[in-house]
Amino acid sequence: MNRLVGALLVALALWCVGLTWIVVVNPKEGLSPELKSGKPPVIAFVHGDSVQLGYAFIVEQREKLFSAVQEAQSALELESAPLQREAQELIEFGNSLPANADEIQMVQKRLGEIQSQVNQMQETGINRLADLEAVLTSDATEKLTDEVMLFAVQNDIDVVLNWGESGEGVLFGSVEWDVTTPFLKFINDRFQAGEANTVVTLETK
Repeated sequence: MNRLVGALLVALALWCVGLTWIVVVNPKEGLSPELKSGKPPVIAFVHGDSVQLGYAFIVEQREKLFSAVQEAQSALELESAPLQREAQELIEFGNSLPANADEIQMVQKRLGEIQSQVNQMQETGINRLADLEAVLTSDATEKLTDEVMLFAVQNDIDVVLNWGESGEGVLFGSVEWDVTTPFLKFINDRFQAGEANTVVTLETK
């Protein structure tokens, strides 16, 4: 069971780190008129780690995953309890004086079977949570990408860069171009209002 909890905590940490990446994809064929004209783009950046910690939707997704981890742990403990009791009884029997060589071999074999069953339960739980994590991560990434696009279009921003905990994307940025706070307010206001994501492409500007 410690293996299950450890694996899940690692997965949860990696999930949070992964959400600091914000990718807005808008492929075009050839150069746009803006690029050909040499017009300078309007560039801003957000702190991705602050977004993933402060965006209510991502917080909600993270809470769902945490609840699922707790439920999986409880289910594993409940499901494996009879096997744990049997294992304890077998160990006590094996250590008792009346036990002979054949009985010891039988006990060892059954203990091995019990360990295999518990390992299978753990593996099943980890796989189910990995599937849930993938779905929640995909939903959060898709929603966040759409929100970045909408925010950029409404504020006439051409490029939004991500500044993560390790400095990826932006190594330095003047505070005048930091839109993390207004972006968080924008997406949290929309989330609390229950507004659906609007997929907006940069051509609509």
